Amino acid sequence: MKQLLGILCLAAALCGCAGPRLIDSDVQSFVSGAVPARPASYRFERLPSQADSPQQQQLEALAATALAKVDLTPAPLVSGAVVGTAAAAPTAQYAVQLSVQIEAIRSLYGDSFHGGFWGHSMGHLGGMGLGLALEPTWYRHAVHIVLRDSHSGQAVYESKASFEGPWPDSAHLLPAILDAALQGYPNPPAGPRKVVVELPGASSR
Repeated sequence: MKQLLGILCLAAALCGCAGPRLIDSDVQSFVSGAVPARPASYRFERLPSQADSPQQQQLEALAATALAKVDLTPAPLVSGAVVGTAAAAPTAQYAVQLSVQIEAIRSLYGDSFHGGFWGHSMGHLGGMGLGLALEPTWYRHAVHIVLRDSHSGQAVYESKASFEGPWPDSAHLLPAILDAALQGYPNPPAGPRKVVVELPGASSR
């Protein structure tokens, strides 16, 4: 019975990849003080650990698309400046800080474990072998967005969004999760909420 349940759940997960997927992210957003501006300009601001990270560059490229949907546009770069530094766009209204965590959290039967982050290879469902013990791994994708006033340094908007599911295709999932994190900007609902974004069908590999 346990093996049959595993096969049925795995089949449902794989079939879901052929058509649109509904990504139901858990979201909580915060606004400090006055409602942030819309439209507005921004620059990305990186932590020292993110300075030379190719993964951070990929994340920023995905986030730029989500930010544009809420009328936030990148300020022009100053000649010779480096993206992610304060000198890159001194006229920007906001500095945007981004972080992401991707981890394998449990198997189908509730066995908890952690491991695997953005940029690591997670191109298969765990437990797939020649036997009948098909136990797909569950993955958690979480993003954290902070907008700071470029002049005062005060955080004016913060949002966290996370999604758990059997798919490891982060490049397809993260745009939907970023959209969910920015849903309602600049005046999002208070408290935790579910935000559902329809994701077109895509391979899980």
